[in-house]
Amino acid sequence: MTTALLFDMDGVILSGRGTHPGVYRAAAHDALRESGVNVRTRTGMPDDVRSSESPELLEPLEAVRYSPALDEACSRLNVDRDAWWRARERHASRRTNARVRSGARPTYPDVDALAALSADRPLALVTNNRTATAEFVAAYCVPGRFDAVVGRQPTIESYRRRKPEPDFLKRGLTALGVESGYYVGDRETDVIAARRADLEAVVVDRPHVDLDAFAIEPDHVVDSLDRIEAVVDD
Repeated sequence: MTTALLFDMDGVILSGRGTHPGVYRAAAHDALRESGVNVRTRTGMPDDVRSSESPELLEPLEAVRYSPALDEACSRLNVDRDAWWRARERHASRRTNARVRSGARPTYPDVDALAALSADRPLALVTNNRTATAEFVAAYCVPGRFDAVVGRQPTIESYRRRKPEPDFLKRGLTALGVESGYYVGDRETDVIAARRADLEAVVVDRPHVDLDAFAIEPDHVVDSLDRIEAVVDD
């Protein structure tokens, strides 16, 4: 039976734990301007918001993660939450992709190992990050290596289905036409998601990884993607 390999993106393929918080702050303001709200000039705001000093109103909009406070902020600004979220995700991908293209966010050197790994088995890139960025990274950084790419769609419902939920991993398996394999990640949530999807969990021990903090042990730990072949062939 062919052994499928599914890979996380942030912290495994792309350096760093995830999208820089500054990208989300800028994307939030990009999306607000599309909705007719300019925070700097305070135009497009309802009178009660414009006349008050309420920096806390922007905090859930500028945050990396969704919270229910974002719903209230959009309501107070008379902004359609779902339309704003779609725009925010689109601008976050645009800005992230530009950082990758410029070299500000490079891939890890050991991604060269994907060439041999993809030669005789199906590979998928499965990430909590946005699909638009995952597809860009797969095509621009490691072209021809991944047979499927799965990320989150620009909806809050899709955001809620991120790992440790197994949904994205199961979509990856379906896209590859397989039922089992390995998931290579760098976080405890990756291990949990892998178990829930009936995959063996492999953690790459990058400098930012603290294995002692994991409450659940991965099936395998490697210090480089170059070691994946030995794990699969064991």
